[in-house]
Amino acid sequence: MAWTEKDVENGKESDPLGNNGFLKGAQSSSGSKGSPGRISPIKKSFEGKDAITYADILRSRNKFVDALAIYESVLQKDSGSIESLIGKGICLQMQNMGRLAFESFAEAVKLDPQNACALTHCGVLYKDEGRLVEAAESYQKALKADPSYKPAAECLAIVLTDIGTSLKLAGNTQEGIQKYYEAIKIDSHYAPAYYNLGVVYSEMMQYDMALNCYEKAALERPMYAEAYCNMGVIYKNRGDLESAIACYERCLAVSPNFEIAKNNMAIALTDLGTKVKLEGDINQGVTYYKKALYYNWHYADAMYNLGVAYGEMLKFDMVILCKALRLSLITTHTIVCALAIDIRAVALCVKELLGYQL
Repeated sequence: MAWTEKDVENGKESDPLGNNGFLKGAQSSSGSKGSPGRISPIKKSFEGKDAITYADILRSRNKFVDALAIYESVLQKDSGSIESLIGKGICLQMQNMGRLAFESFAEAVKLDPQNACALTHCGVLYKDEGRLVEAAESYQKALKADPSYKPAAECLAIVLTDIGTSLKLAGNTQEGIQKYYEAIKIDSHYAPAYYNLGVVYSEMMQYDMALNCYEKAALERPMYAEAYCNMGVIYKNRGDLESAIACYERCLAVSPNFEIAKNNMAIALTDLGTKVKLEGDINQGVTYYKKALYYNWHYADAMYNLGVAYGEMLKFDMVILCKALRLSLITTHTIVCALAIDIRAVALCVKELLGYQL
């Protein structure tokens, strides 16, 4: 089973944030609570640039209420302070006052239409409202104003990937692919764009392309468990069981409780066990079957094949145990057929063990 973009956030990572005037995505600390209009005696001693610098420090420490009060005090004296408008917007944004925050950023853009920081923040708020097209346009304006402004590029890659996924889910696959490539062009290190391309190419059965995209996603984000899992699926379907198992191992090293990967690992190990058993190494086959059950002890096929292997090794007591355990794993809609097969097998084993004529 492959891991699709429906199972993950489709590249919907938290927007890139930092301390260079761009908001830092932390929650307000308990120290930020208080009256918005309250300014301590220490804060009153700061004015102009010093006041803005102090407010920036408070904001970086998640003291958004105190910082907001200082920004507003500066704006009372200088309504054209762009730094204060942006700082005020960030503080409001972090207190979930999106509309007021947008008004503050919009005022900054009105005063300075080329302000990349304010434009980027407008884009973030558009995206939070699900207005992806407007968000992309705002990020693009920010990059046009300052092509080197990294937060805008990172945010644009995220929103283009989201737009691509929306188009793809709506049936416009080629348009979705185009948006993924646009995201990569903007930010070549954005792993989810590569991953989602891999998903699309897998669905189109272009597995070489898909594998290449998953590999790039894992290269950009070494902890990308879903990419490793889907690479394993491709290798498994090609019959390259060793490579599939290696991918699942990487996936589970990153995300030990990833159930899809554990189930896929059990299937691949069971197939590999049968392969080596047929090649003459029955002991290694048993080892693989046991390992498969370690990853998914509910996997009835592994238990069945383990029982078959024990039967070929004349370990009939183990055969009976495996058959009994397998019966406990079979779902009710197949239990009758399973009973007919397994009771026959158990009877033959009892015959061999006890020497009875059944």
